[in-house]
Amino acid sequence: MVSQIPVIVFSEECTKPGTSSWEKACKVIVQALEDHGCFIVDHPNVPLGLHDTVFSVAEDLFDLPHETKIKNTNFKPSHGYIAKVPGTPLLEGMNIDGAEKLEECEKFTSIMWPSGNDHFCKTVHDYSKFIAEIEKVVFRMVCESYGVEKCFDPYIESCTYLLRFLKYKKPADLDANVNPIAHTDKSFLSYLHQNNIRGLEVRTKDGEWFTFEPSALTFMVMAGDACVAWSNGRIKACYHRVAVREESQVRYSLGTFSYISGMIETPEEFIDKAHPRQYKPFNHIDFLCYYDSSDNRIKAESLIKTYCGVQAN
Repeated sequence: MVSQIPVIVFSEECTKPGTSSWEKACKVIVQALEDHGCFIVDHPNVPLGLHDTVFSVAEDLFDLPHETKIKNTNFKPSHGYIAKVPGTPLLEGMNIDGAEKLEECEKFTSIMWPSGNDHFCKTVHDYSKFIAEIEKVVFRMVCESYGVEKCFDPYIESCTYLLRFLKYKKPADLDANVNPIAHTDKSFLSYLHQNNIRGLEVRTKDGEWFTFEPSALTFMVMAGDACVAWSNGRIKACYHRVAVREESQVRYSLGTFSYISGMIETPEEFIDKAHPRQYKPFNHIDFLCYYDSSDNRIKAESLIKTYCGVQAN
């Protein structure tokens, strides 16, 4: 039997610090991150129409000419246009770096639509702000649970969000798996939201695969490698893959990834005799560049350990 990934309903009371619902959610979330590296947020207060609107503008974005999409460039690895490449011919991606900032959404929109597209700009900015608010709640719960409340403000102040639009095509005559290799994200935390086509599968602590059922109100929250190092290995990175099984269907997915500007260091509260330091301080973007250039990016189950792990005596 496949272990179920916990679902947290982000009701008004649940997201209010000090309530019994908050305290219960804190325990469930941290246990889920330690066991599986992920949990599901069921958010009843998603702004009306946001789900349908953001996936509608995603279709508009991918309908643009190739010569327009390749203008989505960024010096950071995997932060620009992700073209169809050998090995992943069915996957295409577009990224907005710093999508929580209106000026970055405006800059991206002006490149894609020189004559303007206010509807697209407002939609992606509203969506990114909504995810950023979820992250504030999630990270406050994590900090409170571990007694590292001092980490909350510096984290939020240094955090930036990458919004990634992904398009997966599943022709009937090709193998069902689009991206069957399990991998972890290099972000601190990741938030995945899907249209009505299933595809995301996460590996549970039992080694089984759990299929995320998409809906307008649900978001898969996953810990990335950076979060593992920050927590001194207490939190696990979520291994996941994508398998689009509905024949001839197009799957759109939104991934929002949090990255830290500057250095990430394990708080002293995570370190004691029973839990010696496992990771050296590291620069998040430098780690991303290391991952991008590494020959072991697929094989290594914990590249963060290779990158900044403390050698055992």
